[in-house]
Amino acid sequence: MAGGGSQPQEKQQKGGGGRVTVSQLHSSFAEIQGELKRVLDGINEGKILESFEILSKVTDAVVVSCEALGLASELPVVETFHRDNFWRALNQCWLVALQNVSAARSDEDRLREEHILHLKESVVQWGNKLNQYGLVDYEMGFWESDIIDSLDTILKSIRAAEAAAAEAINVLDDDAAAMRGRGEGGRE
Repeated sequence: MAGGGSQPQEKQQKGGGGRVTVSQLHSSFAEIQGELKRVLDGINEGKILESFEILSKVTDAVVVSCEALGLASELPVVETFHRDNFWRALNQCWLVALQNVSAARSDEDRLREEHILHLKESVVQWGNKLNQYGLVDYEMGFWESDIIDSLDTILKSIRAAEAAAAEAINVLDDDAAAMRGRGEGGRE
């Protein structure tokens, strides 16, 4: 869009009641869909940490650009665009990714407690921003509660696994000490 023709449109978008152009909308959503596919492909390949980095960046961009993308208004942006399908795809990407966090291909690809805590903090911040538009925990909007519930379940699992590992180490240490004690007594 060259020339002064795009300025009135930009002002209209910033004024609150404006619409994005069809080509901008299709381009933005095609890019977002491509990134969501990358996330799911990465999850399938066991690249868990990298996939959540991408998903977080995409979600942040959606939240920050919510109005510009036409997601904050109930007015139809384009007749062929269905906001509820967009939100469902984003939310399901989150839930599928969270259901597969244990599929990390290596220890470096694994989500740790600090990653989960950071994701929870981000999800709450995104929810707070989207709440002003009524786009939280409804069919058309960000499923903050479902995502937080999944993150809490994963966090409990991580903590339980760490506690079990610590307990196993204690048992092994106790067994080793007992064996050393018996070994020393048998030599005398």
